[in-house]
Amino acid sequence: MIGVKKNQRILHTQIKAILADNNNHSSWHTTIEVNKGRSELRNTMVSNCIEPINGDWKGLQQIIGVHRMVKDKGKNREEMAYFISSRNENAFFYLEGIRSHWEIENSLHYAKDVTQREDASRIRTGNAPQNISTLKNIAINLFRKNNYTSLAQGMRLVSNDISTLCKIIL
Repeated sequence: MIGVKKNQRILHTQIKAILADNNNHSSWHTTIEVNKGRSELRNTMVSNCIEPINGDWKGLQQIIGVHRMVKDKGKNREEMAYFISSRNENAFFYLEGIRSHWEIENSLHYAKDVTQREDASRIRTGNAPQNISTLKNIAINLFRKNNYTSLAQGMRLVSNDISTLCKIIL
C-alpha cells in the first residue's frame, strides 16, 4: 500500500472522484475512538473501480480512502488520506495497517523530536543531517532491542557507562 499525496495531482484527483461515488465502494469500515477527551471518527472506503486510473500503475488492485474527523480540546479537524494497493482486501484490513503505520511513525517521531531533540539540531550542511539522523535511528533501535522501554531512561543509564554502552552495541 502506498500513500497518494496532493503532489501526485492526476492520481489524487482520480482517486478522489472514484471514492466520492458511494456506488464504487466495495468495502467500508467505520470506527469511533474516544481517548483522554479526544474523539476520532474514521471512515475507511475501498474501491475496486480502478479503470479510470492511469495504466502506469502496474498491479494496482484497489484504492483506499480514510476520512478522519477529530475533535480535540474543542477544536474540530477533518482530514482525508488516499492510498493505492496491489492487494485485494477489505476496509478493516487497510485501516488496521494504516493505524499501525501511524502509531510506529508517531512513536519514532516523538523519540527523535522530543527525546533526541532532532528538530532543535543546528547541524544543517552537507550529509551531516542525514548521518546524524541515521546514528539516532541506530541508537533508538539498540535501546529497544535491549528492552529499554524508555529512550530517555536508556540514554541516562548508559551515557556515562562505557561498559554498558559496549554491551548494548555488541
